[in-house]
Amino acid sequence: MMEDDIKARLNQCGLKATPQRMRVYAAMCQLGHASADALYHFLGGDRCTMSLATIYNVLGSLTDAGLLVQRPSFSNKMFFDVNTTPHGHLYLQDTHEIRDFIDAPLRREVEARIRAQLPAGLVLDRVEIQVVCHAGHETTSEKEAQ
Repeated sequence: MMEDDIKARLNQCGLKATPQRMRVYAAMCQLGHASADALYHFLGGDRCTMSLATIYNVLGSLTDAGLLVQRPSFSNKMFFDVNTTPHGHLYLQDTHEIRDFIDAPLRREVEARIRAQLPAGLVLDRVEIQVVCHAGHETTSEKEAQ
Protein backbone atom coordinates (compact mmCIF):
# COMPACT_ATOMS: atom_id res chain seq x y z
CA MET A 1 0.00 0.00 0.00
CA MET A 2 1.36 3.41 -0.96
CA GLU A 3 2.03 6.17 1.58
CA ASP A 4 -0.76 8.39 0.19
CA ASP A 5 -3.22 5.48 0.42
CA ILE A 6 -2.27 4.87 4.06
CA LYS A 7 -2.67 8.58 4.89
CA ALA A 8 -6.08 8.59 3.24
CA ARG A 9 -7.22 5.46 5.14
CA LEU A 10 -6.08 6.91 8.46
CA ASN A 11 -7.75 10.25 7.75
CA GLN A 12 -11.00 8.55 6.65
CA CYS A 13 -11.09 6.85 10.05
CA GLY A 14 -10.54 10.11 11.90
CA LEU A 15 -6.90 9.46 12.76
CA LYS A 16 -4.03 11.84 12.24
CA ALA A 17 -1.44 10.27 9.95
CA THR A 18 1.47 10.30 12.40
CA PRO A 19 4.77 8.66 11.37
CA GLN A 20 4.18 5.91 13.96
CA ARG A 21 0.69 5.10 12.69
CA MET A 22 1.86 5.19 9.09
CA ARG A 23 4.75 2.83 9.81
CA VAL A 24 2.73 0.37 11.92
CA TYR A 25 -0.19 0.24 9.47
CA ALA A 26 2.15 -0.21 6.49
CA ALA A 27 3.89 -3.08 8.30
CA MET A 28 0.55 -4.68 9.19
CA CYS A 29 -0.52 -4.45 5.54
CA GLN A 30 2.64 -6.39 4.64
CA LEU A 31 2.24 -8.98 7.40
CA GLY A 32 -1.54 -9.42 7.38
CA HIS A 33 -1.58 -10.88 10.90
CA ALA A 34 0.89 -10.12 13.70
CA SER A 35 1.22 -9.83 17.45
CA ALA A 36 2.69 -6.64 18.88
CA ASP A 37 5.92 -8.52 19.64
CA ALA A 38 6.18 -9.88 16.10
CA LEU A 39 5.51 -6.42 14.69
CA TYR A 40 8.20 -4.93 16.93
CA HIS A 41 10.73 -7.47 15.61
CA PHE A 42 9.57 -6.92 12.03
CA LEU A 43 10.19 -3.19 12.46
CA GLY A 44 13.72 -3.77 13.68
CA GLY A 45 13.56 -5.11 17.22
CA ASP A 46 16.20 -3.43 19.37
CA ARG A 47 16.98 -1.08 16.47
CA CYS A 48 13.30 -0.07 16.17
CA THR A 49 12.74 3.64 16.76
CA MET A 50 9.42 2.87 18.48
CA SER A 51 9.07 1.26 21.87
CA LEU A 52 6.93 -1.83 22.28
CA ALA A 53 4.54 0.31 24.35
CA THR A 54 4.16 2.74 21.44
CA ILE A 55 3.44 -0.15 19.09
CA TYR A 56 0.74 -1.44 21.47
CA ASN A 57 -0.78 2.05 21.65
CA VAL A 58 -0.77 2.46 17.87
CA LEU A 59 -2.29 -0.99 17.36
CA GLY A 60 -4.99 -0.02 19.86
CA SER A 61 -5.81 3.21 18.04
CA LEU A 62 -5.89 1.42 14.66
CA THR A 63 -8.20 -1.22 16.14
CA ASP A 64 -10.47 1.40 17.71
CA ALA A 65 -10.66 3.14 14.32
CA GLY A 66 -11.72 -0.11 12.60
CA LEU A 67 -8.56 -0.56 10.53
CA LEU A 68 -7.50 -3.69 12.42
CA VAL A 69 -9.28 -6.46 14.30
CA GLN A 70 -7.91 -8.22 17.38
CA ARG A 71 -7.81 -11.99 17.03
CA PRO A 72 -7.11 -14.21 20.03
CA SER A 73 -4.94 -17.26 19.39
CA PHE A 74 -4.20 -20.54 21.07
CA SER A 75 -0.67 -19.32 21.79
CA ASN A 76 -2.12 -16.91 24.39
CA LYS A 77 -1.05 -13.95 22.26
CA MET A 78 -3.32 -11.35 20.79
CA PHE A 79 -2.90 -11.06 17.05
CA PHE A 80 -4.00 -8.13 14.95
CA ASP A 81 -5.53 -8.62 11.50
CA VAL A 82 -5.80 -6.15 8.60
CA ASN A 83 -8.68 -8.14 7.12
CA THR A 84 -11.64 -6.70 9.02
CA THR A 85 -14.30 -8.71 7.17
CA PRO A 86 -15.76 -11.84 8.81
CA HIS A 87 -13.52 -14.83 8.06
CA GLY A 88 -11.86 -17.76 9.77
CA HIS A 89 -8.24 -18.57 10.48
CA LEU A 90 -5.81 -21.43 10.33
CA TYR A 91 -3.44 -21.34 13.30
CA LEU A 92 -0.20 -23.24 12.61
CA GLN A 93 0.85 -24.25 16.11
CA ASP A 94 4.40 -25.20 15.17
CA THR A 95 5.20 -21.78 13.68
CA HIS A 96 2.56 -19.65 15.49
CA GLU A 97 1.48 -18.36 12.09
CA ILE A 98 -2.08 -17.30 11.32
CA ARG A 99 -3.53 -17.60 7.83
CA ASP A 100 -6.93 -16.52 6.54
CA PHE A 101 -9.51 -19.25 5.96
CA ILE A 102 -12.36 -17.99 3.79
CA ASP A 103 -15.53 -20.10 3.76
CA ALA A 104 -18.63 -17.91 4.05
CA PRO A 105 -21.15 -20.80 3.88
CA LEU A 106 -19.42 -22.57 6.78
CA ARG A 107 -19.37 -19.35 8.85
CA ARG A 108 -23.11 -18.78 8.21
CA GLU A 109 -23.96 -22.39 9.14
CA VAL A 110 -21.93 -22.30 12.36
CA GLU A 111 -23.40 -18.93 13.32
CA ALA A 112 -26.98 -20.11 12.64
CA ARG A 113 -26.48 -23.26 14.74
CA ILE A 114 -24.98 -21.28 17.62
CA ARG A 115 -27.80 -18.70 17.51
CA ALA A 116 -30.36 -21.52 17.61
CA GLN A 117 -28.74 -23.01 20.74
CA LEU A 118 -27.67 -19.86 22.55
CA PRO A 119 -29.00 -19.83 26.14
CA ALA A 120 -31.62 -17.21 27.00
CA GLY A 121 -30.17 -13.88 28.07
CA LEU A 122 -27.07 -14.15 25.90
CA VAL A 123 -26.52 -12.16 22.71
CA LEU A 124 -24.12 -13.38 20.04
CA ASP A 125 -21.50 -10.77 19.18
CA ARG A 126 -19.61 -12.69 16.53
CA VAL A 127 -18.29 -16.13 15.70
CA GLU A 128 -14.52 -16.63 15.53
CA ILE A 129 -13.50 -19.79 13.69
CA GLN A 130 -9.90 -20.79 14.28
CA VAL A 131 -8.61 -24.14 13.10
CA VAL A 132 -5.48 -25.40 14.82
CA CYS A 133 -3.13 -27.38 12.61
CA HIS A 134 0.54 -28.13 12.00
CA ALA A 135 2.78 -28.86 9.05
CA GLY A 136 3.05 -32.49 8.07
CA HIS A 137 1.17 -35.34 6.49
CA GLU A 138 -2.11 -36.89 7.57
CA THR A 139 -1.81 -40.30 9.16
CA THR A 140 -3.77 -43.25 7.83
CA SER A 141 -6.18 -43.08 10.81
CA GLU A 142 -6.85 -39.37 10.14
CA LYS A 143 -7.70 -40.12 6.50
CA GLU A 144 -9.98 -42.99 7.53
CA ALA A 145 -11.84 -40.73 9.98
CA GLN A 146 -12.87 -38.52 7.09
